[in-house]
Amino acid sequence: MRYILNQGYELCGFKGLPFALRYPDLIGVDFFNREQFEIVLAMDGQHDVDRASLTEVQQKLLDRLLKCGAARECAEGECLEKWQEYKCFPAMYKSEAQWSITGRCNYNCRHCFMSAPDYQGEDFSLEQCIHILDELKRCGIRRVGITGGEALVHPRFWDIIDEMNKRLIYMDTLYSNGELITTEVLEGFKKRHMHPAIHMSFDGVGWHDWIRGIDGAEEAVIRAFKLCKEHGFQTSASMCLHKHNIGTLRESINLLAQLGAVHLKMNVASPEGRWASEKEHFITQEEAFRAIIDYLPEYVEDGMPISVQFCTLIDFNKERKFIGIPAARFSGKDIAAKTPACGAVKTGMYIGPTGMVLPCMTLGGTPVEKQFDNIFEKPLSEILTDSYYKKMSVLKMGECIDHNEKCRDCRYRLDCGAGCRACACSGGKTDFMGIDPDTCEFFLNGWYEKAKELRDKYTPCMKAAGSEAAQE
Repeated sequence: MRYILNQGYELCGFKGLPFALRYPDLIGVDFFNREQFEIVLAMDGQHDVDRASLTEVQQKLLDRLLKCGAARECAEGECLEKWQEYKCFPAMYKSEAQWSITGRCNYNCRHCFMSAPDYQGEDFSLEQCIHILDELKRCGIRRVGITGGEALVHPRFWDIIDEMNKRLIYMDTLYSNGELITTEVLEGFKKRHMHPAIHMSFDGVGWHDWIRGIDGAEEAVIRAFKLCKEHGFQTSASMCLHKHNIGTLRESINLLAQLGAVHLKMNVASPEGRWASEKEHFITQEEAFRAIIDYLPEYVEDGMPISVQFCTLIDFNKERKFIGIPAARFSGKDIAAKTPACGAVKTGMYIGPTGMVLPCMTLGGTPVEKQFDNIFEKPLSEILTDSYYKKMSVLKMGECIDHNEKCRDCRYRLDCGAGCRACACSGGKTDFMGIDPDTCEFFLNGWYEKAKELRDKYTPCMKAAGSEAAQE
């Protein structure tokens, strides 16, 4: 009997993980040992598979792959497409890259941590973009989120997207302020058989124009959400909290739900970039948490209209029917010390508007950025294999604890792991392994216990809402 992988499945491997099968959604990847991979490799339409000669492990894997639709019995003459055939990429596994194709922006945001309105650099040329895409392809990275600045101001935007398509690199998400989202843009994606999620900023009913520095910005982003909903594009939003919009939570969240957004992520505007000079508008983490707690009964009363991550305090995930505590990033058990200091950094990466390769976007513009490499000066495969970036991306949580004397005897060390690595570098600090002060405040000032109380209080409401939705 001969078997073949179905359309969209790709045989591949990565440095240190040589046996893998990538799924059509580009998110799912199965990694195997050598024994298991022998049967996966044989699913190419060219090899006879004698079930009786397979080990028990191989038989179970064969049945699983057939049952889940990854493979099927092969018709005469069928073979894998060229891109599905096995190749081992010369770098560590990365599931996705986030790429700022420009540092320019058409808005004048007060809180821009990249200071995009003041950006003096030039856009990537198409040739430079092709170089980056070739580097991504060479390292096996086939899922990319496109951002800026404002990505849609790049004059070669569609040429970049077409070059992505040629290399089978899928745009997972477009990050935008919404001003340039038009019917033509959405139809342009459809024409190219791409359907990215659209993530837009929305900073509160009545306050969006103020923080974006442009009259009509709120009207424009509302129009963009409506267009995306009309054309079937999934949307999500982010909101930076400050003294003025903290009182708009109920109205803003209900509006986003009406506009079709499925998720909102909140954070307190960080005193970086331009926002560092706007101190009179700052809100403390404690002020934000208290306002959120006051609002939560209304959120539940309104039926939890969309999923919301309320800063680091609490996360209502309607899709998973789960309430989590974002600041408690680890299990609290001894094994947590051996897990990556940042899970997102372990499997993702960021390419800035000058070509710097960073663990995450938030590190852009910080002093620590200078310790990383540029994709135009060093091959991406080397950056991912032997560099300061590699060292930081495989950093273990326990290493951060050992690095900070304050953490070593802290009762919360296995829950927080010294916090967010990017936040540890805020305020001009350069110690990537240092302490995140906001996370310390969260745990040491009693907010963790309060968050657990909120989780226990509202979990029955979440489950009840899930049951009602299922019945409908």
